[in-house]
Amino acid sequence: MCGYCTEHSAFAAHLVALEARVPLAPDPLLLPVHLQEATDWQQTWLRAAAPDDPVAAIVMLCRAWTDRLDGKTGTPLRDVLGPALHERLQQWLAACDLPDAWAWLRHTEGEPPHPLPLDDARDALDAYLAGWLLAQEGTSPAWDEALLHERLPQLSVALDILRRDAPDDDRIHRLALSSPGTGSPFSAIDLWLQRRAVRALVARQGMASVATLVDRLRSPILLAAVLHGEMDHHDLLHLQAALPGHPDTGSEGAHNLHAAVALLLESGMAVQ
Repeated sequence: MCGYCTEHSAFAAHLVALEARVPLAPDPLLLPVHLQEATDWQQTWLRAAAPDDPVAAIVMLCRAWTDRLDGKTGTPLRDVLGPALHERLQQWLAACDLPDAWAWLRHTEGEPPHPLPLDDARDALDAYLAGWLLAQEGTSPAWDEALLHERLPQLSVALDILRRDAPDDDRIHRLALSSPGTGSPFSAIDLWLQRRAVRALVARQGMASVATLVDRLRSPILLAAVLHGEMDHHDLLHLQAALPGHPDTGSEGAHNLHAAVALLLESGMAVQ
């Protein structure tokens, strides 16, 4: 199973829970994707009662850094993961080949530098766009899955830095429109970065503007933005009006996208 499949399955389960108006019961097999999208990722981890899952731990590290950059406080990651998995994450971080500019990411309970390294963030995303997405020219060899996972913490924080300090940077737009072909790993972490880039565009430009790109965006990206619960009634109307340009072909989650938009509009569950 590839990342596209795990992404599709996780969002299908989310839609079923939304239709039934019951909490999502996280599938341990799809836990990395559930953790990527959960409003409360710590509670999702606790509800899943998952076994030792190092990829889930990396995702939660990224979520914890996002919270810190957004000024949110919560249970320390060590306490969420438990001693054994936290120690395994620490060992993994110690073995990662982090550039000096990102060495602070090894401290799971630390604070980011001030000011945030905006130029390093741009460099990290340029390397990703070239080495994994092949969306621009680069001078380094193409990435493999191991390098992608190793670079995830810095890529995740880099995207957060641009979202916060340079929201009009064209790299966000390129991330939103660049899919990784057929090589997305089971953890779907590359697709997660793409979904987050689209949400950053929505937050900056509004759904009316992003809806003009609907024919260039994958259905699950738009579905994730809908299910994230941040769209108001007018956002959903703008998206619904654009969906005739993104027909329901029965593939790639398009049916679920149409269903989710209609459900939220009919039920009045959109953000007011």
